[in-house]
This record gives sequence, C-alpha cells and structure tokens, in this order.
Amino acid sequence: MAKILVVDDEPEMIDILKLILEDAGHKVYSANNGQECLNTAEKEKFDLIFMDIRMPRMDGWETLRRLKEKKLLKGSKVIVLTVEKGPGVEIFGLQDIVDDYITKPFDKDVLLKNMRNILR
Repeated sequence: MAKILVVDDEPEMIDILKLILEDAGHKVYSANNGQECLNTAEKEKFDLIFMDIRMPRMDGWETLRRLKEKKLLKGSKVIVLTVEKGPGVEIFGLQDIVDDYITKPFDKDVLLKNMRNILR
C-alpha cells in the first residue's frame, strides 16, 4: 500500500483518481491547488504524487519547483498529469524529479500499470 497525494484543481478528477487508487488498496490524500499541496507535503511524506500541470495561481511546474527547493520530494515519485502531449519536462529543469507523465483523459489500467512500475 502506497501513500499517494493527488493534486488537481478539478474536483471530479480528484474523485476519479481517489476511487481508482483506493480500490487498488492505496491511501490517498488530495490537494486542490499548488499551495494546498505544499502545505500537505510539509505535514506528510508521500510515496507518489500525481501532479496536474494546468492549475490557476500556481501551476504544477511551479509547485514542483517549490517542493524541490524545500526538499519535500525526497523519496517521493512524481507522475505529471496533463492534457498536453509531450509536456517538455526537460525544458522546465524538472526531469530529475518527474518519473512519468500521463495524458488526460487516461486509461485506468495504463495508469495503474505505470504507477506500479514507478513504485517498484
């Protein structure tokens, strides 16, 4: 069982991911925006973070930068969720912390397979 944080500004996406991940036996926390993610990550340590990129005020890239600066990602894996194809992770200098990206809409089985591979 992994401890997972889902960060997305769309409540429906959080609900879908929580249902999938909890059904797979994981403990799931959620954050609705970048600041809430930072606050949660200061209190809890996560095995995996699903990070939406397009969020208002503080997007996923900025949130990941801040998590990295505060050393809150140590030991955590990161899967970026995006509606964009090929998010250009290397452009943002975050390739060293992003383990995978999944485009929305996603296939449940592919998401779970990628997640299992990353958590090994």
